[in-house]
Amino acid sequence: MTNKLTSGEIADRIELWRECGYSSQEASKQAGIGRRAFDRFLERYVDKDAPISKGVFDQTKIKKIAKPRKGQIKRYILTCAQNNTNIHHQFFNNLEAYAVHIKADIKISRFTYNKNAFQKNRKQGDTDTTEETYYDPNIAAYISDDIERLAPSLIWCGNLQLSPTAVDPTSGLHDYTGPDSSIMPHTRVSMNPVPTPRRFRTKHIYTTGCCTLKNYIMAKAGQKAEFHHTFGALIVEVLADGSWFVRQLVGDNEGTFHDLDVEVKEGAVCESDCVEAIQWGDIHLEHIDKDIQSMFWQSGDSVIDLLKPKVQLFHDLIDGHSHNPHEAKNPLRQYQNHIAGKNCVRTEFEDAQWFLDKYAYRASCKSYVIWSNHDEFMRRWLHDSNYKTDHVNSKFILKNELLAREQADRGESVSYFRNALDSQKATVLTSDEGNLNIKGVLADFHGHNGSGGSRGSVKGFSKSGHKTMTGHSHSAWWVAGATSAGTCSSLYLGYNNGLSSWSHTFTVLYKSGKRCQVTANAETKKWRA
Repeated sequence: MTNKLTSGEIADRIELWRECGYSSQEASKQAGIGRRAFDRFLERYVDKDAPISKGVFDQTKIKKIAKPRKGQIKRYILTCAQNNTNIHHQFFNNLEAYAVHIKADIKISRFTYNKNAFQKNRKQGDTDTTEETYYDPNIAAYISDDIERLAPSLIWCGNLQLSPTAVDPTSGLHDYTGPDSSIMPHTRVSMNPVPTPRRFRTKHIYTTGCCTLKNYIMAKAGQKAEFHHTFGALIVEVLADGSWFVRQLVGDNEGTFHDLDVEVKEGAVCESDCVEAIQWGDIHLEHIDKDIQSMFWQSGDSVIDLLKPKVQLFHDLIDGHSHNPHEAKNPLRQYQNHIAGKNCVRTEFEDAQWFLDKYAYRASCKSYVIWSNHDEFMRRWLHDSNYKTDHVNSKFILKNELLAREQADRGESVSYFRNALDSQKATVLTSDEGNLNIKGVLADFHGHNGSGGSRGSVKGFSKSGHKTMTGHSHSAWWVAGATSAGTCSSLYLGYNNGLSSWSHTFTVLYKSGKRCQVTANAETKKWRA
């Protein structure tokens, strides 16, 4: 594929390395080859010629990209490519078409894997590593192997070489970019929150997906990596004030992908009602962030009216502040609820019913209330309450106990929460058994229950082999086939002290069964550029 270097070319590379202050990163960049290949070149040819010692203050320098001017937006599409591997032509053509449509810069980070399989002419024992690594020529104009600051708090780590067989590609890299969020090139699509001081925006680590085809060693590590290989990219939008948004662009086998209300197929970009479902972050209506509430359901360009989902999913609709069993024996909190008029359970449920059946309701969108841990507050409260002494709630207690007994007489299943909510527009689920399947994704798990009644986690759900969308954690995750939305509440509720990974993130499920995570910014009152 490539020729061995001549003595003159070897001398030129060594001189270039010296002129770059013995920095292999800078020299490889100027030579137009991968840093690893350049390091191997140095190991072979410069051992005797190299200085006895060397070092620099900053071996890896971050390139800073200027923010857009006022009123403008900078957009980037980020992905990665493997050596000696063909691109997914349809997906790649669609990425190029979309980049032209939205005026985005494409950046592709290169990585190497299983190079020996393509060095056919090498004799056994020959350690010459001067042959150049081949990459699909279609990516040449977009190569980005640098570490770049795309926004004041967002860094593109195109310099990283992450093994495509890594089960957790971001392991050990949570602090790699300091307090700034980071995007790392890898064949998997993932999103991990990092606990962050509350006065700062939550840090996230994203991985991109890949634009090249599957090309793995068929042993255990490679076979697992093949299963999780994703034809994907990230779109980054940067505004003049330095704020930014990141979304996943996940392609199917034909290379088609969606971005919110846009479909990119066969090189054509068109508007489309492609959103099948939206899973909102946990609602906690009593403590909902008013700016988030307006952005999602009320404003002229609200999320629900622009994306027109066929289904919307509500987790932890009721906060349960009026009947929280964890605070039942806290006399001060009970007194505070009393003087604030927040100890009426009926009022909390009436507010939730209004929110479901009036405020958030859209005739073209089916609403599901997912069975959640805060729903259980109602059952526990009724079991412990006493209508003889709780005069504020006595009629509500008796009404719901009577209704439950009438349902039991008829042999019907009893749900105190569903009875109290009494929604006329939404379907209220009372279990998490995997019965709600939307485009191949199980959507009726809140996330609080794990295996065998243990505490639930996104990583636990990812091991099930099923695709799932959960809530509960208030933190945005994407681990293999499992995603978790954030919260619609305020990002501090009095009990999440210390560092926090909460964010205002909702999950979008497309008609293709692919997903993306959208994180809104309550400060700027925006959820996209």
